[in-house]
Amino acid sequence: MTMTENAESVPAICREPLDGPGVWGRKDVSEADWRMPIPPAALAEIEELVLTLRRHPMETVALDPRDYALDACRRFMVRVRESLDHGVGFAVLDRLPTDAFDKAELKNVYWLLSGMIARPVAQSFDGRLLYDVRDTGRRIETRVRGDLTRQELSWHTDYGFNFPPPHIGLLVLRTAREGGTSRVASMLATHNLLRDRRPALLERLYDPFCWNRQGEHAEGDAVVHRFPVFTYDGKEVRGRFIKWLLYKGYELTGEHFDEAGRDAIETMFDIMSEPDRHVSFSLQAGQIQYVNNFRIAHCRTEYEDPADDPEARRHLLRIFLRDEGKRSFMG
Repeated sequence: MTMTENAESVPAICREPLDGPGVWGRKDVSEADWRMPIPPAALAEIEELVLTLRRHPMETVALDPRDYALDACRRFMVRVRESLDHGVGFAVLDRLPTDAFDKAELKNVYWLLSGMIARPVAQSFDGRLLYDVRDTGRRIETRVRGDLTRQELSWHTDYGFNFPPPHIGLLVLRTAREGGTSRVASMLATHNLLRDRRPALLERLYDPFCWNRQGEHAEGDAVVHRFPVFTYDGKEVRGRFIKWLLYKGYELTGEHFDEAGRDAIETMFDIMSEPDRHVSFSLQAGQIQYVNNFRIAHCRTEYEDPADDPEARRHLLRIFLRDEGKRSFMG
């Protein structure tokens, strides 16, 4: 898919049932399918890496896996990438030692491991390669992303309004005092259920919607992009989803949001919300979650932080990984 798609293009639609490990419901997935313990040999390499960087510091974004002896880590991350692309579509690496490494050291390790999956790319218009996910005290609005709030984040993929990466990562530096439960759902399984239950709505999801760009663009640029929820290239179905950005997109343009479009996204949302259609878990400090951003939608419950200790508040570090296109946010 390119940035030049428009409402006049005729979409290719996958009408056959999708199959494979990435098509799942809760009963099809065990914790062993997605929780991946970091092997002892890889942890030993990581410990040696941290000691090396204490003696020879480098800026995080200048670190290159090729400069360090990380063979066991590379073998492990090949398995992780395989799980993302040909397995259930998400993985939780368990885990980096938060008691032995400080935040800066954890960030360095995370950067190097992630770079073994794909190339880190910008994830905001200002070009940030690593993005702090934590509560800033603000509320979600047109130009305020949910990742800067403690509010519930409903079902979404990351940056569907733009040039989204195929893989995203989250390193957990600190957990919340309460809440912040993660949920993931297979958009491919949702595609199958829409095909069976509401085929006309599935077809509507292959036509473009207005997506609010949340101010992530140059001054004077269009405030929305127009993309479908699903695309099909004859081999692979890809999804992007976040219903709030669609409602806001039509509001910003003043265009009529068609009834079929609203019904389609609400039905997709409801399917993923069914208890047997998703997996829930609570991430722990030191764990790293990776997700196939074209196949998996995710959400997070609202959370509470300690009011009197800023250092104890929930803090995750996000990364976008993409080998195609430019490294800039606009791809």
